[in-house]
Amino acid sequence: MLRGVVLCLMAVLAMSGALVRPALAQPVVRLLSFAEVAAAVLQNNLRLRAAAFDLAVAEAQLAQAHGARLPHATLSSTYTRFGDRPGQTLTIPNPFGAVPPVITFTLPPPDPDQFVARLTLQFPLYTGGRIESQIAMAEANLRGARAVFERTKEQTLFAARSVYLQMLLAQENVAAALRARDQAQENLRVAQARLQTGAAPQFDVLQAEVAVASAEQAIVRAQTGVLTARTDLTAAMNIQLDLALDLTDTLAPQPVSGTLADAIAQGSRDRPELLEVRSRLQAARAGIELAASGGRPNVTVSAGYDVNGTATNSLNGAWFVTLGVTLSVFDGGITRERIREAALRVEQLTVLEAETRQRVEVEVRQAWLALQQAEGELTPAARAVEQGREASRLASVRYEAGVGTSLEVVSAQAALAQAEVALASARFGHHVARNRLLLATGAL
Repeated sequence: MLRGVVLCLMAVLAMSGALVRPALAQPVVRLLSFAEVAAAVLQNNLRLRAAAFDLAVAEAQLAQAHGARLPHATLSSTYTRFGDRPGQTLTIPNPFGAVPPVITFTLPPPDPDQFVARLTLQFPLYTGGRIESQIAMAEANLRGARAVFERTKEQTLFAARSVYLQMLLAQENVAAALRARDQAQENLRVAQARLQTGAAPQFDVLQAEVAVASAEQAIVRAQTGVLTARTDLTAAMNIQLDLALDLTDTLAPQPVSGTLADAIAQGSRDRPELLEVRSRLQAARAGIELAASGGRPNVTVSAGYDVNGTATNSLNGAWFVTLGVTLSVFDGGITRERIREAALRVEQLTVLEAETRQRVEVEVRQAWLALQQAEGELTPAARAVEQGREASRLASVRYEAGVGTSLEVVSAQAALAQAEVALASARFGHHVARNRLLLATGAL
């Protein structure tokens, strides 16, 4: 009796423990659209964060150039300690009589502590265009740095978008491989049932088992592709690398509006590479004026106040104003060669701008042709999937009815799996071509 009560209590405690046992922690899955990927990349990507420092450096250089045209104030001071020196003795004839014949004066030794302070305010009145040219160069360099940052940003977004699409493609491949395995398993079930009734040979079962094994291998490959793309995507976003992601976008084709002429015009206007080389050209033109300023006079005005004294004497002060003019009469031809160097740099960048403009147009045309090709492959790929599904259905019906062979079923299912993978690849290729066109036109 007592033993039965104990067993009942133990059973109740075991049941209550099972009820209060915490559920297993489920992995955190993050829903992710490409818009969220783009925002995370722009905020956290390490390559972009490094490139932003170049932009900050250009801004600091521009601030320095503007600071050169403002008054400059300097404060200098010196303290000198002399060694101990004796006082001086001065002897003169006695002008008042013969006794004593001379009069001697003893001067105190000089104070060994000497102090001097100077406050100077200097303002450039005319620099021959040097300061203005430096400001123009810094402004052009800042525009160039912004263009370089925009180019880095677009390339980083393009890479992130490509990885996002690769993960979508890998997920499509996983889904296609799962459907192929389900079809292969169904064909295996039919083959085994027909074998048991004597309506099919053992060879049909072996063929179906091989098809199931091949589908399972395809699943493993596709799942590995998903994990690889997920690692690359989380690295681009600079987040936890093993974070589970659930992508909300699809590989559904997105239309592209406009014409080739519109795309070329947009690329010639908005490509960061062109903006960068044009900014460098503007900086080089300002460099000619900067070089020419070396042969022009420089006029400055300065004012200040001097204070000097010793430890024992009171401080003495005086103000001053100075107008200075400096003109280089002969510098060995350095200014002339600097002007020639700057002019050659302008000519070089003019040629580089033309080459960059031509390269941009070539890239736009190539991206446009690739997009046209990708669009042309979508319809046949979709039609191949429809035909493959119908062929697989008919082959299965024929085999179950005993008028078809297992080889027809396996071949039709394999063709359908290939068609589904080809359709996903065609949609992936269309997205890649579209993004490449946006990158080529500077619109990404």
